[in-house]
Amino acid sequence: MPTLKAALCATAIGLGTAIAGPALAEFPERPVKLIVPFGAGGGSDGLARAIQAGIEKHDLLPVPFVVVNAPGAAGTVGTRQVLGAEPDGYTLLQIHQEMFAAAALGRVDYAPDDFEPVIQASRGCMFVAVPEGSEYRTLDDLMAAAKAAPGGLKQADDIGSATHFPSAQLMSQAGTEWRIVPTGGTSKRFAALKGGFADLAFMSTPWLTRGKGELRPLAALGEERFPEMPDLPTAQEQGYDVTACLARRYWAPKGTPPEAVEAVADAIEAAMGTEEVQAYLEASGEDAAVLRGDALRAAIEADYGSYLDVLDVVKATSGQ
Repeated sequence: MPTLKAALCATAIGLGTAIAGPALAEFPERPVKLIVPFGAGGGSDGLARAIQAGIEKHDLLPVPFVVVNAPGAAGTVGTRQVLGAEPDGYTLLQIHQEMFAAAALGRVDYAPDDFEPVIQASRGCMFVAVPEGSEYRTLDDLMAAAKAAPGGLKQADDIGSATHFPSAQLMSQAGTEWRIVPTGGTSKRFAALKGGFADLAFMSTPWLTRGKGELRPLAALGEERFPEMPDLPTAQEQGYDVTACLARRYWAPKGTPPEAVEAVADAIEAAMGTEEVQAYLEASGEDAAVLRGDALRAAIEADYGSYLDVLDVVKATSGQ
């Protein structure tokens, strides 16, 4: 009888194990891949590499955190790779509002709601600049000229880009329009201003120093003044309710388990405090601006909504 009883108990335990199945593995078990949909050397790549270094140097994840550049079509090539990836937490995307611009214009068949927001890491605000020799000395001077000759001013930018939309917000606030001259990134915008091919541009904060003596800043495009130039008023202070700040956010495929999202977000948030990321922020002029959960979702909704609000202006100044 003792032998029979032991056998029955062993059978019951075996059946229980079979019904329950194997224990689920804890995330992560293998390398986490971060896709940056832009080329190496830019701001997006810079932050990604700094976070990668912070995570790996300080053992913030038990597995490698791998950065993969997948440039092409204004960020859409890499973004589609994440859109179609398995929603298991092992493939992530880092992108700013370029996703919003492409979605708002209907250039792609996806929108922010088709991804799972993970975390917002940093934010870098721009400023309105004209050449140092420009006749426009204030933002009001520039807007008055734009109103006096609609379509007469030229802004160095990329048509339909993440900075074209804030430009359209400024146009809408001023009640006028001007032309967008396709140039590219801020170094090319600087060249267009210096060469006399454009009247204004939105520039990133490092150009407050790099462009000294050749650029004239007219307005900070954040909610607060730049510490580097405390005498430069914001556009809001000058009566224009406009901001132009690139927020670098992390996304996962829709349906990624919450525990995987939280694990990755925890690691990225911890990395933001490391010396590797702090050095990047200081060099780039960006600020740590961590948002997660409901606060992140609210920021995304408001941000994307502001793009949709000026879609007609963007199209009108894009030749569409």
